[in-house]
Amino acid sequence: MEVRVCKRCKKIFQHISGPEICPKCKQKEEEMFQVIKEYLRNNPGANMTEVSHETEVPVSLIESFLRQGRLEVTPDSPIALSCEGCGAKILTGRLCSKCNSGLMGDLQGAARDIRTEKQAADAKEAERMKGQKMRFLKSDRIK
Repeated sequence: MEVRVCKRCKKIFQHISGPEICPKCKQKEEEMFQVIKEYLRNNPGANMTEVSHETEVPVSLIESFLRQGRLEVTPDSPIALSCEGCGAKILTGRLCSKCNSGLMGDLQGAARDIRTEKQAADAKEAERMKGQKMRFLKSDRIK
């Protein structure tokens, strides 16, 4: 656990993981999300400016919810999210499915390489230790 300063209210809190905001601000953010969710249920197809104006939630927070994958824009929406990898138009999140698949492949390849390197190092260590033998020293002989 680390002590951090909340990015919203500037109070000190113990940070475990996730965004650097205190539990109170996290709760407020969750309440704002529920307000947005309810507004969108009653007004499907509303644009971001309208949602922000009617719910009094900042546009930046709405964009954050979109990037987190908690909200999704409709395919015909004028709101354009861009993939951070290739720039393609996406409906939610940070990456398009193609870039996401590529990233997953890269991560799996890196994990496979690490496992292979570890197995080779373990085999090398086993070979090095192969000729070494241990014996028990009788303490009564040592004086």
